[in-house]
Amino acid sequence: MTDSVEGIRWKIEEIDNEILDLIKRRMNIAVDMGHHKVDKAMPVRDLRVEEQVRDRYLARAREIGISDAAAIELSSLLVRESVEAQARLPRPMKPRKVLVVGGGGAMGQWLCRFFASRGHSVKVFDDVPGGSFKNVDLEPGVREADVIAVSSHISATSDMLRRIFALRPKGLVFDIASVKSPILDVLKEGADQGLMVCSIHPMFGPSASFIFARNLIVCNCGSDLAVNRFMPLLNGTGANVIEMAVEEHDRIISVVLGMSHALNLAFFGALKESGFSHEELRQVASTTFERQMSTSGSVAGESPNLYYEIQHLNPYNREMVEKLIDALREVQQAGSDDDRSHMIDLMLEGRKYFEVKQ
Repeated sequence: MTDSVEGIRWKIEEIDNEILDLIKRRMNIAVDMGHHKVDKAMPVRDLRVEEQVRDRYLARAREIGISDAAAIELSSLLVRESVEAQARLPRPMKPRKVLVVGGGGAMGQWLCRFFASRGHSVKVFDDVPGGSFKNVDLEPGVREADVIAVSSHISATSDMLRRIFALRPKGLVFDIASVKSPILDVLKEGADQGLMVCSIHPMFGPSASFIFARNLIVCNCGSDLAVNRFMPLLNGTGANVIEMAVEEHDRIISVVLGMSHALNLAFFGALKESGFSHEELRQVASTTFERQMSTSGSVAGESPNLYYEIQHLNPYNREMVEKLIDALREVQQAGSDDDRSHMIDLMLEGRKYFEVKQ
């Protein structure tokens, strides 16, 4: 080779800078498109266009020898950055007076930052200071608020909602509880009283810096008006909004949270009993194991009180955890059988469920 190693590295750095310049150009054009979307009141996301971008990257990547996985990751990254930039553009929206009940907690602070970033006036009701947001008494806070977001512990949410409803709020009221069964009756009572009440479940935690492509469940508690009032609060965010009746929420969440939390709790519990340290296992980890260990490690750092309430208060969790235990026993049996057909059948059923093509 005629070029030195340093010379080759310099060329790579030069190309990297050209790539970043092109990304900057792409972002500038995306922002121009964002202004057009604002002017025309168009949604910030267009899933059809995002799919076209992905397919374009896949086709070009195959021509030049880049893997499909890398092409999809690259296109997703650029689309996300573009949509986030567009979502930050101000849209014509009447500023609202927002009260975040429980605004001193982690998710309460997230709600405060979210609403403030969108031009709304935010106040807090909480025994814990709400950061830079003004803390007010409940009654005047509720009476002046256009939007009341309740971010209390699940076990305390029902009583808090009753206190708010007794003040006959004029504005939209919603909670963000991860389990709805303990508050189902009070939510429906509020809607029956003619109050604008719905129930929300952000499927992400307080560390989320954006909600583009993140899932957010909106539960109808009997007030179509409340749902219709809530939806514009998400305009331009690019969130994936899933609507359902509040009665349907806990059954599906028993799978998405209840069972998955139980699996991760059991996984790091088994690691603890393995006799190997975290570092010893990381040194020899496979790709699959490293991903699972990373997920379980994140779970270990979450709030124990929240995880207890999610497990304890959802009436459908016990059934799903039993299914998980039964499935683990079947895996254990399939691995013990001299005949490998049992394990093969398990794998084939998994491929069928996930629609994996071989």
